[in-house]
Amino acid sequence: MPEKLEFLSAVLLVSRDAPRLAAFYRDVLGVPLEDERHDDTELHYGRTLGDLHFAIHPLANFKESPGAGVGSVKLAFCVFDLDAFVAAIEGKGHRLLYPVKDLGWTRMTAIEDPDGNLVEFTQLHDDWFRHLEERKQGGADVVVRWRARRK
Repeated sequence: MPEKLEFLSAVLLVSRDAPRLAAFYRDVLGVPLEDERHDDTELHYGRTLGDLHFAIHPLANFKESPGAGVGSVKLAFCVFDLDAFVAAIEGKGHRLLYPVKDLGWTRMTAIEDPDGNLVEFTQLHDDWFRHLEERKQGGADVVVRWRARRK
């Protein structure tokens, strides 16, 4: 049995118009994307967010995967002041798909990005952060696991 998968290393969005999609994430949502180019890839846009790499790629970077393309992806970004974030998004002319709702463990809302992906914003309650803290104390920390394997 292979090792249990517990960590995401990257989230890559593939777009027919990567510059336009990157501009939306950078200028509207405030994701500090940077231009990237490595190996034989076309220009794309990325940034490490938390413990994972987030990137937006043009279709040309996935020639080996003819099925790659714009799909239905749902992203959820953690924000610490949802009301202020929503005010900023609406101030840039973007409409929420639904009003902010409180589920008990999080407050959330969402918009659609230019490629039609659902982009959710969550303001997690303290209980969720305590849960994450307990997971890390129990060994669910990608850096701690990496260090342990190198010894």
